[in-house]
Amino acid sequence: MTRSPGVRKTTAELARDTLLSSDLCRGLDAALLTQLETIAQPQIFAANQLILRQGRVTDAIYLPCSGSQIVERSAAGGQRQVLAFLQRGDYLGFSTSNQFLYSARALEQSIVLRFPGRDFYALASTAPTLRDNVGQITNQVLARVLDHLFAIGQKRAHERLAFLLWQLWQRQAKDSQRATLELPMRRGDIGDYLGLTLETTSRAFSRLRKDDVIASEGRNRVQILDTEALGRLAEVE
Repeated sequence: MTRSPGVRKTTAELARDTLLSSDLCRGLDAALLTQLETIAQPQIFAANQLILRQGRVTDAIYLPCSGSQIVERSAAGGQRQVLAFLQRGDYLGFSTSNQFLYSARALEQSIVLRFPGRDFYALASTAPTLRDNVGQITNQVLARVLDHLFAIGQKRAHERLAFLLWQLWQRQAKDSQRATLELPMRRGDIGDYLGLTLETTSRAFSRLRKDDVIASEGRNRVQILDTEALGRLAEVE
């Protein structure tokens, strides 16, 4: 049966499409894809709901299929560092530790595929291509962490903000030279990701607007006016 134009996909359809187009499934044969689908568990998380908690046993792998998520780590004294903002197709939960070293929660309602760790790693142990894909995903995560650390350590406030907006543009709308980005995170979340105070984060937005790099469309949307300038400011190589 053909689906009418404009009809939204079901949770199961969206989860399956996300899985099959993800880096994890690159080069896998039909039988292995079916096995992955069999152990995948679609879950729906409300805005601000925890997906996984820091200190909990690493018992699962997660694949966001819709919405946005925040990854954060907290110290015993209450200090917080935002480590990443995730979107559709990212992975969460790969770890060499037996406990999660961070928490993750939904910034907005999100559909997330959960793979029980025992079943996932049992399957990966018999499939070299799947193991290689896991390794590639882990390397990509490490590369993003290194870029993040460089941006925090070497860039000025408005350049750090450009770094984040460039990341989002790359994920959301890199086929458009003038793109509107959704920012479901709060300004405080952005500051905690970039190592900036709330006041300095606000000034960074003002600087990019003044330089005609971006324009604000309400509190949760930003239009990229000059992608070349944004890329120069965001450069980490």
